[in-house]
Amino acid sequence: MPGARRGTALAILVAGLAVYAATQHAAAFAIPFINDDFVFLDRTRVASFASLWGFRDLAFHWWRPWSRELHFWTLQSLFGARVTPFHAASFALWLASVAVFATLVERLAGLRAAAIATAAVAALAAWGVPLGWAATAQELWMILFVLLTLLAWACNRAALASVALALALLSKETAVVTAPLALAYDGIVRRASPRAALVRALPLIAITALWSLAHPLIGGRLWRSHATATATAAATPPAQAQAPVATPAPAGAPAPADAVGPPSARLPRWRVALVPFNLDRLPAPERGWTAALRTGGPGAVILVALVLIVSRRTRDRSGPEDRAPTPGRVFAFGAVWALLGWAPLFMPALDWHAYYALLGCFGVWLALGALLAARPALGAAAVAALALIAPARADTPSLDWGSPWYLARSAEFLAGMRAGLMGVLPHPAPHARFFFVRVPSNVGFMNGDGPALRVWYGDPTLTGGYYSAFRARAAGEARGPDYFFRFDSTSRWIEVVAGAEDTAAARRADPRWESDHVMLATTLAKGGDWSRAAGEWVKLADAAPAQVDYAYDAAVAFESLGDSTGAARWYTRAAALPGADPDARAMARRFERYLNGRPPSR
Repeated sequence: MPGARRGTALAILVAGLAVYAATQHAAAFAIPFINDDFVFLDRTRVASFASLWGFRDLAFHWWRPWSRELHFWTLQSLFGARVTPFHAASFALWLASVAVFATLVERLAGLRAAAIATAAVAALAAWGVPLGWAATAQELWMILFVLLTLLAWACNRAALASVALALALLSKETAVVTAPLALAYDGIVRRASPRAALVRALPLIAITALWSLAHPLIGGRLWRSHATATATAAATPPAQAQAPVATPAPAGAPAPADAVGPPSARLPRWRVALVPFNLDRLPAPERGWTAALRTGGPGAVILVALVLIVSRRTRDRSGPEDRAPTPGRVFAFGAVWALLGWAPLFMPALDWHAYYALLGCFGVWLALGALLAARPALGAAAVAALALIAPARADTPSLDWGSPWYLARSAEFLAGMRAGLMGVLPHPAPHARFFFVRVPSNVGFMNGDGPALRVWYGDPTLTGGYYSAFRARAAGEARGPDYFFRFDSTSRWIEVVAGAEDTAAARRADPRWESDHVMLATTLAKGGDWSRAAGEWVKLADAAPAQVDYAYDAAVAFESLGDSTGAARWYTRAAALPGADPDARAMARRFERYLNGRPPSR
């Protein structure tokens, strides 16, 4: 087929896929920054260009300077902390990836196979997370560069393939399978001998080896201390602001005691083989099949039309090479591609999610596209089925934070949390610290020391954490107010004021005022701030004068401060209340003489 006609057909295919993405994934633009996004925005806000490439203080231990540090640094420098440009970049990366894949498949198996395979890949529900979550641009960059490497390799452009491989490795570690893929291409598609294939692939192997030696978690362990390669951003594993954990921790770590939420859902490894068919979980759409089919219908029509239009433009299966590979060889290469692409997911320590399987899915649909090219109607039917199932799969409830459903729910929840917090406290003072309790874990809010707060308020001096992270400020630490909040079951923030307040009004506004302040007083005491802890116990004792524990705890706080007179006064008050136990009366007797100006008895 003439090159101009092939080019026109591919252009039609890619343009149609852009329309498909606009109809099926437009809602992704409404998803705010979430979880890991805040870590990367916070770290790259004032970073120098040179620092983006180093090994120090790597988030989550991974060295991904191209797809993470440079990506966030560039977009934030150009557009600020606005999420829309990040989504636009993700869509551009997706479209570029499917365009490169279509070109590669057309070269190997012709236009019909390219139309079927590319349309099928585009219809995968697993794209919902990479297109909706800014941080997963790491996956998109890796996929794009792996595909560019293979296309350049197929076109005998070894230098371009080497550059693309280097960038793929600097985007995500799973690109390590690219050199083996190139070897498989030469052995299966080109029918090269093992020795010839190995010699030709030496540049790719060398680049992979050098990257492995440099990476802090691989060869870097041999020449760098583990401490310098350790992540200082305690954040849940990529996105574990959903089902796994909302605070920094390795995958599978439990949520903090003062966060509440479900455990992470781990997917059985064998389900990776069902991701290419949108069946890794049995679709059970939350909004029902009618809504799912209504959503997927237009997408199915677009993709089927693309397959049929492109198929009519040629009866020739072959690509531009004189010795086009047989469908059997293309199928074999696609199968090896799928196996290699999925191989990293079977590492014991890795908790995987459906979108991690996307690289292998390209291999599956290359293989199937080559087989279905002779039956375009059957290929169109397969694509239609995928497109109709995709919205149902995406709307299937799941505790897996790597699922589109969880991402959408977390994003909706987080947007409400942000609006509520900024409504209660629109302008925090510089160097303020925020502390939270009863926050649902796994919703993408609290990572490390609260980078979300610095992004939301645009103030780099703010910090945050759960109540359990509270500590009294050190002597040389910058001064600022501390704010305490409880997330209410009605999805609103309740500020728990430490210090003077209108107690009567506060109790009317917050039915849980007493328990909130007990928790706050305990938090202050555990964090070493005995002065404010004493004030809280006094406030509680005044609000509930018959409660022995409040008076007694106030006495303990004053004693810890070294204020024996205050301690004596409150021990005496506690001992005089009905229900005082022998310990309270003993402490009152021990301190009573101090009320007369003498030290307490021992």
